[in-house]
Amino acid sequence: MKLGMLALFGGAILAMSTLTGCETLVDTPGQNWNRMAHSQDTNFKQIPEDTERLLLLYRPSWLAREPIPLN
Repeated sequence: MKLGMLALFGGAILAMSTLTGCETLVDTPGQNWNRMAHSQDTNFKQIPEDTERLLLLYRPSWLAREPIPLN
């Protein structure tokens, strides 16, 4: 009986911690949503390159895809 109550209590704590949302003390919900949308957009733009590397279609080149910062 105690194990069932412990599991129920643990499940309730887990549900409360995951369902509280993504609001922080320093960002408004709109700012937080924009940051998450930007992150997802960046991740989705990287899918084709990751797929090329996974399927071994990526052809190495001497040229860099990303700009190289100057010191």
